[in-house]
Amino acid sequence: MSIRRSLALAGSVALASSIVLGGAQGALAVGSASPSATAAAQAEKAGHKILDLSVKGVPNEFFAGGEAREFTFTIDNSTGHDFAFVPLLKFKDSKGKLHAADFKAEYQLPKTTAWLPTVPPPGVDTSGDDAGLTALAALTPEGELTDDSVLYVAKGTNVTIKVRVSFTKDAPLGKAAVVPVVVSAELDDTTHEPNGDGVWSCDQIKGAGFTIKAPKPVPSPSASTTKPSTSPSPSATVTTSPSATTSPSTSASPSATATQSSTPTTPATTAATSPAASTSAPVPSASATDSTPVDFPVNVPTVTPPKITDAAVSKAKAKADAAGKDLAATGGGSDSTPIAIAGGAVLAAGIGTLVVLRRRKTTQGS
Repeated sequence: MSIRRSLALAGSVALASSIVLGGAQGALAVGSASPSATAAAQAEKAGHKILDLSVKGVPNEFFAGGEAREFTFTIDNSTGHDFAFVPLLKFKDSKGKLHAADFKAEYQLPKTTAWLPTVPPPGVDTSGDDAGLTALAALTPEGELTDDSVLYVAKGTNVTIKVRVSFTKDAPLGKAAVVPVVVSAELDDTTHEPNGDGVWSCDQIKGAGFTIKAPKPVPSPSASTTKPSTSPSPSATVTTSPSATTSPSTSASPSATATQSSTPTTPATTAATSPAASTSAPVPSASATDSTPVDFPVNVPTVTPPKITDAAVSKAKAKADAAGKDLAATGGGSDSTPIAIAGGAVLAAGIGTLVVLRRRKTTQGS
């Protein structure tokens, strides 16, 4: 009797444990953290007053006149309050010669597919230190930022924006950088209205340096070729005697070309029939590593920050709520899988114990 009671008790405990593990993930997560660590994290969050800005995936090299290349711009809100903000990027070269006219930048907001052009913020000096400042926003006909330009980020969440940039053929060559910038306003916890005017935030530490390079020279036709050839045959580029160029039979006959050429025909044909290899500006591969840190000063913008109005904030929050952008509670996480596995294992152990108990009872009864 005592053995059966012990087995029954073990089975009950196992089943109860599985239920706790399966349905009390939050409680276990809180219980696993020490009180001091939790208090320190809460104190750090309460003391953090600004948004954290970063750019990632910025390539090491851009080519003047080359194709656009992508990276991401993340605005992370680890403070204890919601924020409204306008995202901007500041491009600058080490010589201070880079202007907005030297590059083309476009952005793509989360959960959208359209690429939108950036614009110079209102009042920016096109010849001063802020000449490379560009807003991921839109302008009204009067030159002011539209209400749709204001975005909303709840506390404990982040917004990531895709960006692609290309530089004109006349862009200044050499070292340059891109630094994340925002005009942000903390929102009242009750009214969700801005607590004061928007202020600049610019983080050079989390910017990225890169180099603007000249495109590689396009290979010129062979010096022995006196006129463009309409034939894809490589014979025109390997002619060594005048007689070969004046002989119709030699240039027109594929068989004659094949017998006179001592080099493999496949590489020559590839080079002749691939215009992209010689006519387009070289572009680094998409797998390029992140760029180097910024090694020259990039200052906080001095232009008056665009105003963040109550109407713009209300519209931004409504759009964020409608799109379900409240990422503070994700409903899962990296801890859910191991806890579920543990719960399943304990449940299996409980069921196994009850089966053993039932069989033992049946054996004793017989």
